[in-house]
Amino acid sequence: MKKITRLYKKITYYLKPKIDVDKISNEFNSLGEIFNYFGTDKGSNVKNQYDLNSDLIIGHGFDKFYEKHLSAFKDKKFDLFEIGTWRGASSAAFAIYFPKANIYGVDRNFKFSYKSKRIKFINCDLTVEKEFKNLKKAIEGKKFKIIIDDGSHILTHIIQNLKFFFKKVESDCYFIIEDFNAPKDEPHLNDGNGKEILIDDILNNIKNKKYFKSEILTSEDQKFLFDNVKEIHTYKGNHTVPPYYSNIAFLKKR
Repeated sequence: MKKITRLYKKITYYLKPKIDVDKISNEFNSLGEIFNYFGTDKGSNVKNQYDLNSDLIIGHGFDKFYEKHLSAFKDKKFDLFEIGTWRGASSAAFAIYFPKANIYGVDRNFKFSYKSKRIKFINCDLTVEKEFKNLKKAIEGKKFKIIIDDGSHILTHIIQNLKFFFKKVESDCYFIIEDFNAPKDEPHLNDGNGKEILIDDILNNIKNKKYFKSEILTSEDQKFLFDNVKEIHTYKGNHTVPPYYSNIAFLKKR
């Protein structure tokens, strides 16, 4: 039954009309304008994309941090990888902001609503071993200037993504974790069961090259991070109350 449901969703996804990003003219003055245009909560003035019947205005206001660190890549040809796309608003926005970049977006659902010659959507649940293996084959040998984890925000998922995907980042480029304090702010997202420390503690330990307790990140993994993380920058966005906490971390690779 599960396979049939998945096949139905897949067929529906491919038959559903998509918004062609390549036909949208780039007349925007900033990344913030682009984020707000597409309605991604990375912007500052957008409606709740997870409840289309809601008029609630949300938005993390992450655009200023993205521009601070990523504007140097604006006119370069490169690959960007985004974990967690939902309907694809941020993937579309990045395709506009980075006019020469190829955008790879991965999500376990089939809600992606955009298309472009430079956008590749990959349906994958990273927690399912078989699907994750297929993804690893699909991106084998590839490196990305930018990798963004805006996925489930579940503690062990964030740590697993850091473990695997940071190695796929090019030198002097970025691995970005959105809402990294979500497992601390929302207890149901903390599935560490006392075996994993929180992300802000992990980031501090990486900065100080201090080994820590983890069943996911081995001492070898931690040493790799100590040796290869050049800089860590963390910021608070617009939201300081539940359920829209705003924290973002930029890890620059050595």
